[in-house]
Amino acid sequence: MSFYEELLTLGQHLHERERLALYKFLIESKCDTYKSNAMKLINSNELTSEIANGEIIYSLKGDVVSYSTRKSGTSAYQENVRELKLNPISKLRVRKIIKFFAQAEVEVIWNYPLEGRNPQVEGSYCIISYPFFDLRYFSNGGSRLLGLINKLRIDDSDIREKLKVS
Repeated sequence: MSFYEELLTLGQHLHERERLALYKFLIESKCDTYKSNAMKLINSNELTSEIANGEIIYSLKGDVVSYSTRKSGTSAYQENVRELKLNPISKLRVRKIIKFFAQAEVEVIWNYPLEGRNPQVEGSYCIISYPFFDLRYFSNGGSRLLGLINKLRIDDSDIREKLKVS
């Protein structure tokens, strides 16, 4: 089993560093897919995808993108789990949507992992308060300047390297 496949099974056992490294890895490895999907979302206002044991529906209404999700095989969705106001400039809009896709996928993997050796406790859907693309994530809700400083100090290259070779 590759390291990436192992992370898909960890769910609530994913550590914070692993979630952040997974987010960065998804942006790097799925960039072309995310770009293509961002254009589809912009043109049709709705997009569906799957990752791990979850299904995601992205919606675009005006300048706001959101996602709803559910565990595969169930009927009830967690509605509008996260929303993001987009920039009207097309290139910046696509870049933000790409980051939004990666954030959503990490949260779905965290909540709806594939079956694995680690037991998962059923509970409510958990999200990360501040998304990885917001500098306040790195300062625990504090200033963006402190977040930038802390972001520059993070070294998750070991985890990302393991993901790249898997």
